[in-house]
Amino acid sequence: MAGGTAHAAAGFSLASLDGEPLPSAQDRTTQTLYLDILIDERLARPLVRFTLVDDRLSVEPAELSAAGLALPSGVAPDAHGRVALDDIAGLSYRYEPSMQRVVLMPGRALRPTSVLGYRMPAPVAVQRDQGLVFEYDAYARSIGDQQTLSLGSGLRWFGRYGSLEATGVSRGGDGGSDAYDRLDTRWSYSDPDRMWTWAAGDLISGGLAWTRPVRMGGVQWRRNFGVRPDLVVYPMPQFSAVATVPSSVELYVNNVRQYTGEVDAGPFVLNEFPRVVGAGQAVVVVTDALGRTTQTSVPLYTDYQRLAQGLSDFSFEAGVLRNGYGSDSDDYGDDVVANASWRRGLSDELTVELHGESGPDVKVAGAGVAWSPLGRYGVINAAYAQSNGDGVSAGHQNSVGYQWFGQLVGFDLYRQRNSQAFRDLGSLDGSAPLREQDRASMWVSVPRGSLSMTWLRYRDITDVPSRTFSVGLSQSFGRYAYVSANAFDDDRAGRGVSLSLSLPLGQHHDASFSLDHQDGRNNAVASVRRGVPYEGGWGWQAQARDSGDGQLSATWRGNATEVWMGVDRVGDDVGAFAQGGGSVVWMDGQVFASRRISDAFAVVSTNGVADVPILYENRVAGRTNRSGYLLLPELRGWQTNRIAIDPDGLPAKVEVPAIEHLVTPADRSGIQLHYRLTALRTATVVLLDANGGPVAAGTRIRRPEGSAIAGYDGELWLEHYVDGETLQWSHAGQGCRVTLPPLPAAASPAPTLACQTRDTTTP
Repeated sequence: MAGGTAHAAAGFSLASLDGEPLPSAQDRTTQTLYLDILIDERLARPLVRFTLVDDRLSVEPAELSAAGLALPSGVAPDAHGRVALDDIAGLSYRYEPSMQRVVLMPGRALRPTSVLGYRMPAPVAVQRDQGLVFEYDAYARSIGDQQTLSLGSGLRWFGRYGSLEATGVSRGGDGGSDAYDRLDTRWSYSDPDRMWTWAAGDLISGGLAWTRPVRMGGVQWRRNFGVRPDLVVYPMPQFSAVATVPSSVELYVNNVRQYTGEVDAGPFVLNEFPRVVGAGQAVVVVTDALGRTTQTSVPLYTDYQRLAQGLSDFSFEAGVLRNGYGSDSDDYGDDVVANASWRRGLSDELTVELHGESGPDVKVAGAGVAWSPLGRYGVINAAYAQSNGDGVSAGHQNSVGYQWFGQLVGFDLYRQRNSQAFRDLGSLDGSAPLREQDRASMWVSVPRGSLSMTWLRYRDITDVPSRTFSVGLSQSFGRYAYVSANAFDDDRAGRGVSLSLSLPLGQHHDASFSLDHQDGRNNAVASVRRGVPYEGGWGWQAQARDSGDGQLSATWRGNATEVWMGVDRVGDDVGAFAQGGGSVVWMDGQVFASRRISDAFAVVSTNGVADVPILYENRVAGRTNRSGYLLLPELRGWQTNRIAIDPDGLPAKVEVPAIEHLVTPADRSGIQLHYRLTALRTATVVLLDANGGPVAAGTRIRRPEGSAIAGYDGELWLEHYVDGETLQWSHAGQGCRVTLPPLPAAASPAPTLACQTRDTTTP
């Protein structure tokens, strides 16, 4: 066979390979060969050491693994640490002595499985700097003979040890007593490596879909997936296939391409989270080098109720209950309570849940599951909990539900029952759980919109039933209009219908109209408004009702604050109102006023250089102030943010060490970013030697931090000119030094500096 002979792993003779006779038996000794390893005619590893003994090629197993083979566990090396290629089941190869290479043709079992698509990201490296933020939201209103004033405020310190925040609201006016009510005081710290968050102070307990959270004063330890926003915590479908030759792989979900990549020959697994919710159809398309395609269709179901296999979610709290939150009667209980919730994905189809509560005369224990049959037929939820306590009867709670969402239709069913004696921590403040809950909802996709139906029924602890049935229809007419209609029948609110119409009127303007009819009464509202530009500016709104009431308002959004003001009429009274909010930041010894900071921020310093354009995610976010600072109030916590300087907007004589930085702050905190901008001080000087002539070209001039080379005619270019710096050099046994004068003006001639020191000692 020209070009070599193919051989099976079962054994063969190496006689006359590639047309070249092997040494005779008496000449066959151990030979060391350095051969290239090719897999499927592609170079996998160059110049690997092989041994040829008795017509058998041997090599170290590590070399085969490095070349890309998945060796079976039964392959054992010999006393010299090598393995014969003939002894590897499923491996065929071709030895080509004239080319100094061996071509491996591994079977499927010897090819490693390639993993494509999503891979679990590494924990982020978070920058934690120290600072202080004060947030405020002020509201004032006057109508008739009543005046109202309130101020909501929050103070937050953050640093390497987490954040400490305190919030409250002050009220004044004719509507009630003047007072300050504290809302929350809490310390928290989040660890992105373990995805943990610790908190102490005022907090809300964790829970599950079938439990009730409570407000507490105490400590909390919980899982926080929010610190890893790029981590997919829900089950991802896996698509497995085999590529016989190097191929391209594409994934389509509901006819939308969501992944494309390359794969070597062999089995592969594609992990990619489909960007759809509910049922869908996935198609994996494999195209080889010859253009041949293979398609595999797989039904899938995506939901946010299950956890991925092996992931856990939990929350543990201990402390005292808080009662009357935000009111004058706000206080804490006297007895210690505890709450615990835990979830774990046992498999991609099944997630289990456990929950427990403990308090004075209340003990609760429960378990639940979220299960998707075969991972594609919706999600079934079920839970059971039991309560007991000293001197009270045992109670129980059970719930079951089923949810399925497709591309054209979906429905959600839920049923929960509590016995008369069932109690939980929320019952200790008088908030008894509902006795019964029933919910059935369905939506259907229709041309240009959707049709929805909802039926709700519940019964409270007093056995008073309530039932609501509603039907809604929404229609979108492209860029021209959006219409929605709703009809409802409620045991307590009565019957009614509503209709709303929204009309876009250009880039910033829109109009809307709504009509409600309930219990024989009509209410019509019409409005037109101009939205406030995201980057800042003015917006306004005019609203009128058929009753004669109406409102005129204007909104102004600036870099330092956001203000909403206007006048209105309610009945026979005419009133006025105003509301403003924002944040004040203290960081790096500077104070900044900003619009509301909802997440993270950065304080950028340019080393005192003013009017420097700063880019955030490749758009100009602002320019530094007179002190060389700029506040960027809209960073994303726990995510990588791109901040850079626009070099086109810098003065010509400014040096920038690095233009772009990638920073990751924690949520609701700030970071400092320093650009060490320095003004370029450059000049040319002329150096004279001890004889009064220019120093020779090529003379090395020593500086305190480095050296420079003199040019022709004694000229020396100094990129960093330092006033008063001493320059030294030597020539023919003579040492010289000069001192740089103050930097001359740009138009001044190059200063001439004569040698000041003359001796016979070479410096």
